[in-house]
Amino acid sequence: MKFDVYGITDTGCVRELNEDNFCICGFESNTEPGFCVIADGMGGHNAGEVASQLAIDFITESLSDILEDAENPDIPRRINDAVNSANESIYNLSKKDDSRSGMGTTTVICAFANNEGYIANVGDSRAYACRKNEIYQITVDHSIVEEMVANGSITREEARVHPQKNIITRAIGSDKNTRADIFEYEYKIGDSIVMCSDGLSGMIDDKTILDAVKKCGSSKEISEHLCDLAKSNGGVDNITVIAIRILEEEESV
Repeated sequence: MKFDVYGITDTGCVRELNEDNFCICGFESNTEPGFCVIADGMGGHNAGEVASQLAIDFITESLSDILEDAENPDIPRRINDAVNSANESIYNLSKKDDSRSGMGTTTVICAFANNEGYIANVGDSRAYACRKNEIYQITVDHSIVEEMVANGSITREEARVHPQKNIITRAIGSDKNTRADIFEYEYKIGDSIVMCSDGLSGMIDDKTILDAVKKCGSSKEISEHLCDLAKSNGGVDNITVIAIRILEEEESV
């Protein structure tokens, strides 16, 4: 099978600084192994941008072994090591530099090797799976409103407009220890995965994401179209999207 992968990030329509960062590594000749990472930073001044870039750097370094040892990837362990390394480094830096106090970042990671797929997140950056005419959210937000939905206090629809929707309960770098939730994903030919920061998921609903995946002919078109939709709906936050399409060997990318 082939992987058609593309990512885009945009400052949006309101913010002056883009505190999102992303990377796509591997997928040589459009095949596995490969991994993608999005990080959405938070903190005063430019601390959010620093935190998200540091997370990308440390996670990329830790996960690079997947590309070199694809037959024995041990992806969950490597993801845990990557998140722990990033968390320790960002947390220690925030304690040493007052201007970066309290900085942190969310992340969502998607990795493929040896016919295995894993998706992980910390915070409210998301990954969706689109299969045929259905979409479902793979990751679970670490946020106040997600906890309220889980205990029945509010509905999923109410969560989208709740005044506390941007308050997260877990991040990389904000506490001495953190952990990622890791989900095994059994991918199939014809699947599409959409990874994003909350600058996308907060601006458009799941059905709109699915419609874009069905309408667009490539990962580049999906990513750019979704980014444009988020901006046309207000673009109040930075927007980052990575689209992954899993194709037959003979399909063109």
